[in-house]
Amino acid sequence: MSIIASNPLSALLRIAPTVPAAHTCRETLRVLFQHPEAKCLVVCHPDHTPAGLLMCERFFLKVTGHSGMELFYREPVTRLMNRKPLTVDIFTPPEHVLTSALERPEAMKNDCIIVTEEGAFAGVVYVSDLTREQH
Repeated sequence: MSIIASNPLSALLRIAPTVPAAHTCRETLRVLFQHPEAKCLVVCHPDHTPAGLLMCERFFLKVTGHSGMELFYREPVTRLMNRKPLTVDIFTPPEHVLTSALERPEAMKNDCIIVTEEGAFAGVVYVSDLTREQH
């Protein structure tokens, strides 16, 4: 049995597209268009550890609303990512994850939560899923 299958947070785990930290905003936008259902993108280091988080809607609005888009497209995606997203280990109890999520600033309360297993990206959890589980 895999480690992920043996704990409560794994039941809420969702797949999210990842992009390398070396990607430009243009390359990241292409990934976003390939995954229109995605709520977020996780920026990862070469060792698959999370570097940051991009909420898709917020990223799309920034990229498409920016003047001088051609220059902006060449910018590294790390410039727009949340460098300190809520990141938890797969064994963190869901109720602790929800508490931490709700303690974030108002603008980030519904941001996806990055889940890792032994430091590597494993998936994301939505706050709405955690809330539904608690009721």
